Amino acid sequence: VAAEKDGTPVFKFPRWRLKGKPIGDVVEAYKSVGAELNVLPFCSQFIPMEVIDHPRHGSIIYHPSLLPRHRGAAAINWTLIHGDKVGGFTIFWADDGLDTGPILLQKECNIDPNDTVDSLYNRFLYPEGITSM
Repeated sequence: VAAEKDGTPVFKFPRWRLKGKPIGDVVEAYKSVGAELNVLPFCSQFIPMEVIDHPRHGSIIYHPSLLPRHRGAAAINWTLIHGDKVGGFTIFWADDGLDTGPILLQKECNIDPNDTVDSLYNRFLYPEGITSM
């Protein structure tokens, strides 16, 4: 709503690729905004490298784990499932691997015995992630 009031385009694409290939209309809609840097929160889908590499300054990703421990989907869940005593987030440069780009920043927090995905996100991951980005 805030973006719409400001005249900032917002897209929520159900997918960026089809059968492993970028969807042309989706990529063109993205390119139309002229982004200079992509800031990608934890992504549940693979973004085409054509999009990752498009901005002049590249793309950075916020990932809710201390890489390289938990890569891919459900990283917060795996932090809790494995009984990790410390969790946190990583901000890194996107590349063509699964959460393998060069790390820019990591912040950690203690995991409380009664933490859930929701409590960890609300207590640390969301507020610290916003101030770090």
